[in-house]
Amino acid sequence: MRIQDEALVLRRTPFRETSLVIHFLTRNHGLVSTVAKGIRRSGRRGRSDRGALSGFHTVSLACRSRSFTAMGTLTRAEILTARQTIPASATALAAAQVILEVAYRFSVAGDARPEVMMLIESSLDLLDKGAPPLEVVSSVLSVLVHAVGYGWRTDVCAGCQGEDLLLFFSLRRGQVVCQPCGQPYTSRLVPLSKNMFNCMRKLAWPPDFGLLSTAEQALVYRVAIASLIRAGGKALMTDPPFRNLVGHGLFSQTGYTPTDIRFSQ
Repeated sequence: MRIQDEALVLRRTPFRETSLVIHFLTRNHGLVSTVAKGIRRSGRRGRSDRGALSGFHTVSLACRSRSFTAMGTLTRAEILTARQTIPASATALAAAQVILEVAYRFSVAGDARPEVMMLIESSLDLLDKGAPPLEVVSSVLSVLVHAVGYGWRTDVCAGCQGEDLLLFFSLRRGQVVCQPCGQPYTSRLVPLSKNMFNCMRKLAWPPDFGLLSTAEQALVYRVAIASLIRAGGKALMTDPPFRNLVGHGLFSQTGYTPTDIRFSQ
């Protein structure tokens, strides 16, 4: 069968001497995995579509495959929407890699999620235009974690089911906690400002830039990453490099540690 679709490159893995295994998020076919034969050759023997597969572009692809779930053979890729400035900023590049890793982990062959595709394209567009990387990635992961079915609860307290004084968040429960229930455990809970609580409840996209402080953005990112780890069972490979570039000091102030994410209240 022949597959033609619009797609984003999620992951590239070397295969033999001159080829790549490339995993795409497509608009109408979900995750599509292909072998791009000869794509690593240079010079006159190299493929003309090599550039389309080397960045964060939206591409038009064509491949041959026995089924939607089988490994296919890439026959063509052309750039539809170019995003060329993301690699110029190390922090924007790291943020884009976090977003694409999350998309790869929660995409399924044959399961079309065009709304997820549009969300990721929109976040890459913002990064390409120079939007603040931490604010973009914290906002898009907040929406994405709900889109894939592992979102948090902000309606009632995880302890007493009350609706008042919701001032903390439990990473383990994935739910808000009221002040009376959370007071004995403040060292193990994420504090919620009014702006943070509103952003986590509304999940607006695109983000309202400047509404949250940098520290609040780091906290929202922490909550989103914790939800994804709880769903997927392991840490993101792209998370530590992104935190290094944003600044360890910022995440230290928000209590961000791998053990905190996995085992805190």
